[in-house]
Amino acid sequence: MSIVANALEFFGRPERRLLAGLALAMGLVPATASAAPPEIEPGFRFPTVPEEHPHARALLANALKYIGPENRIFDPASGYPFEGWNQDPARGIYLRSFTQLTAIGQGMEILANVAAGVCEAPFVSRREALALLGRQARTLLVDQSDPRLSADGLLGNFLDLATGRRLGPLTTDVTWDKLAAAIGAGKAEAAWRGLEAKGWITPRKDGREAAVNRKPGFGWEHFNGPLEAFADNATKQKIMDVLDERVVMTVFVDNANLSSSVARCLGALLRPEVAEDPEAVAIRKSLETFLERQAEGYARLYDPAAGQFYFGRDVTHDRLFGWNDLEGKWVTGHVDYLVNEFRGPATFIVLRYGMPADAIANLGFKMKPYRAADGRSRHVLAPWEGSAFQGLGFELTMTELERPSWRRLLEDFVDVEVDYSTRHGLPGFLSESYSGRGEQYTGSIGIPEVTVAPDPRITDAPSLYTIGPAYAVSPARVEAFLAAQWPLIETLQTDHGPWEGYHATERGPILFQTSAHTFSLILGLLGTASDNMKAYLESRGLHENLERIFRPGAGADLLAEPAAVFAWDAPANPLTSRRDDQGFHVASPKAAEPGVAFVAPADSGVDLSGTVLSLRYRLKSPAAPAKIALKPVKTETNSAAGLIATELFVELAPSSDEAELRIQLPATPGLARIKEVVLSLGPDAKGRPLELSILGLAASPPR
Repeated sequence: MSIVANALEFFGRPERRLLAGLALAMGLVPATASAAPPEIEPGFRFPTVPEEHPHARALLANALKYIGPENRIFDPASGYPFEGWNQDPARGIYLRSFTQLTAIGQGMEILANVAAGVCEAPFVSRREALALLGRQARTLLVDQSDPRLSADGLLGNFLDLATGRRLGPLTTDVTWDKLAAAIGAGKAEAAWRGLEAKGWITPRKDGREAAVNRKPGFGWEHFNGPLEAFADNATKQKIMDVLDERVVMTVFVDNANLSSSVARCLGALLRPEVAEDPEAVAIRKSLETFLERQAEGYARLYDPAAGQFYFGRDVTHDRLFGWNDLEGKWVTGHVDYLVNEFRGPATFIVLRYGMPADAIANLGFKMKPYRAADGRSRHVLAPWEGSAFQGLGFELTMTELERPSWRRLLEDFVDVEVDYSTRHGLPGFLSESYSGRGEQYTGSIGIPEVTVAPDPRITDAPSLYTIGPAYAVSPARVEAFLAAQWPLIETLQTDHGPWEGYHATERGPILFQTSAHTFSLILGLLGTASDNMKAYLESRGLHENLERIFRPGAGADLLAEPAAVFAWDAPANPLTSRRDDQGFHVASPKAAEPGVAFVAPADSGVDLSGTVLSLRYRLKSPAAPAKIALKPVKTETNSAAGLIATELFVELAPSSDEAELRIQLPATPGLARIKEVVLSLGPDAKGRPLELSILGLAASPPR
């Protein structure tokens, strides 16, 4: 150990990190070894991050280096941030060749915080931040008016920056009709077959539509083999013009991320330190104009029949996003799940543009139990893919921490992330990211226990970016986690900010950096998002509308009369039930698919938004996994088939005494009019005896 310590003392900072990583990999230094708190270089100032959290401050300072001028992360022509640090054409990695809307908005937020004096770094002054922010705002207005880059006020989700001017992305789809129009129907049949044989296209549906596959061996220089007959320059040019068509794709989530970031920029520029600055005033005018011009686009992406937003629109081909079902029929996709990173941005769009609250109310969700190392079970909102950023978002933006229900749910979610990572020695949280498996970027990284999707999860590729929003939720808890994991986290830091994360199996850094993730880490640690959003909403007179979205319900006693209660099982399966002054009792010698429904007496249902659901019961038969479905009053929009059901997954433990399950529900319009609460037992109960008494089912405000 003394040799390692002496070596670390001798070498400079980058080499110290390398040697520290080697020492950890060799088992010479335990990951929880105590050390002096890290210090940050002069010139950084973070008023929102307390001095007693040195690890959070050090991580923030390192992440901010990503925007240092020597790293040239901002495109000089547009001011937009590049997609990421990595640029390796030989491996097909071009993160410095394009940008995307979420990163643009987040980068603007960081600059607005610097301009407002909330964050200081030695390499960017407040005046420089304002100047760059102004350039970005002007570019947004220009691009918003360019039909090659936008439609109905909404920008395409990706912008190509490789040529020094903004271009839309290359198409991912091609049709036989378009190829035939370019080279003639006679040639098109053979060329289409040749493109398929080369692997450049994958036909689908009736074979006259195909996905374009850009991979090594694709393009102008490779018209050989099956495509040799079309190798003359004129024909090649026509075919490549079809395959490399530039398109405009307006995606709801990406635009909502950008719009809500723009709103928070406006909120930051309303702070007294900068509000009267003429340059800030001009930027606010430009950004407000940008938001105003988006109204038509968001209206077009709202589906009044479903009461939900569409995923997006392929403007070039005039088609809503979706997929072909097994019968080849096009199915349009909607934004339909609550526990996702777009929860906050979608709420902002509803508020800013006066759109129906159905777009939030019709988002279903699941809750799943997680048993921590201390033996305590927490019922948490379950991300579809188990990804931490789906549960936390890129930032906490809509004053969630001022809402008792959301604070509790988010704190529990952070506890689960910290518990899992601590137990498995992960210096970060499991979240959508680069996996460390070659160039793979995937959403299949998450905690299995809280994942809805049935596919296996990757559990050895923790990333750093969700530490930001987690810190905004539970600063002390996350600071303690950072302190314990610091020997590993420090090895991920570079002069251009921290790497994506850590490959726990190979015991080394994941050598990627994306702007959206690095910016999310910065903004989460700063923790200014909700305050800036609140300032903007108040400036627009929208704060009361926000309060209505989060308004908690009064709750209800769903076992007391006049509420109706009834039980059922499979047809012809014996089941008895009775109701008395002690509760509701169900028994069966051999259960099949038993369930109990509690039906609210009023046509308007009961308001369970933000309440704690308490189920008191006694189970004299074996343990029974179960789920509780919360079914809303039927409306024109939520009656459509395909909406995701809201369900709480629970486990009923056998006991001769009374047991109780208490589950915190989120404050959301989707729980404001619940007609039925349905308890159904899982397949484990099938064929087994059942003796269950429901002694109480009530919802009440949080204690």
